[in-house]
Amino acid sequence: MSIQIKNLFVYFLLIFLISGCTEKTNHREFKVWVWMHPSSNKSEIDWEEDFEKLESHGVYGVLIGADTAVLRKAIPPATKHNIEVHAWFWTMNRGDADTSWLSVNQLGQSLANEKAYVNYYKFMCPALPEVKIFLKNKIDELLSIDGLAGIHMDYIRYVDAILPIGLQPNYGLNQDKVYPEFDYGYHPYMVELYQEKTGINPFELKNPATDPDWLQFRMDKLNETVIVLRDYIHDNGKMATAAVFPTPVLSREMVRQEWDCWNLDCYFPMVYHNFYNEDFDWIEKVMKENKSVIPENSKVYCGLYVPSLKNDDDLSKAINAALAGEADGIALFEYGAMDEGLWKQVDER
Repeated sequence: MSIQIKNLFVYFLLIFLISGCTEKTNHREFKVWVWMHPSSNKSEIDWEEDFEKLESHGVYGVLIGADTAVLRKAIPPATKHNIEVHAWFWTMNRGDADTSWLSVNQLGQSLANEKAYVNYYKFMCPALPEVKIFLKNKIDELLSIDGLAGIHMDYIRYVDAILPIGLQPNYGLNQDKVYPEFDYGYHPYMVELYQEKTGINPFELKNPATDPDWLQFRMDKLNETVIVLRDYIHDNGKMATAAVFPTPVLSREMVRQEWDCWNLDCYFPMVYHNFYNEDFDWIEKVMKENKSVIPENSKVYCGLYVPSLKNDDDLSKAINAALAGEADGIALFEYGAMDEGLWKQVDER
């Protein structure tokens, strides 16, 4: 073999190896996250076994809903197995909130006295200064935990103005529009702020539920609260992320949530296709839309609802749809719903 042919052989071999390395690197960049609801009495051995298993399936991070004591127990074994821990933080929906802070609907009914869908819906009014102070104090408790990577905000929205169409029958509802009993954001303080700004009482609007200025005002007040919390989390050296509704358009319509304005580190849209009576193609479509609206320095991870993905290779189809939609990864809801067959589909991504 001539020297020239040898050199060409070496050149093409290097190109092949570099291409292979690049492909593997890109593959690893598709991150897998898991939401977890651990028991408060989970032992160190149990944690070790869980994180060893998660590492074996390539899980990058866990979003743990628990108190500070449980989070402190989880972080050392997670760190050992190269897994990030983020505190799963219920934000606007708080069972420990002062009842005077709770949201009010268009009928003047407070969540302190009237149920909206379920008993645990205790959404606070985001405009109240006391609410911001309360949430920052709660975040302080989490920030005291050594090794915590970030704060993952959930229920960072209003009460559902409209439920996903696939869930409405569960509540005996047919929500063809926003009805007054589900139109929230009328806390006296919010109403007072709007009147000061516009001279208009929102209760007297012709169509309060859909009035664009009143709707935007409510979303702006939530945005302000999110930004205060985001900056506070960042100032303390942690990542700020959030679980959000499938797209900004749906979020605005359904829960008055304008998450494309928040500039967070990561977004976890809950792309639970069966809630919307949609197929796997919808997952790809939704993720492309989300990827196009977030800042370049942010990541978006496709939230998948595991209980609806237990037939055949449904989880694989959902993962492939998320990949095709240019998602930066997936987030599985939730750890307790996973079994060996499902983990195998994750491994084959």
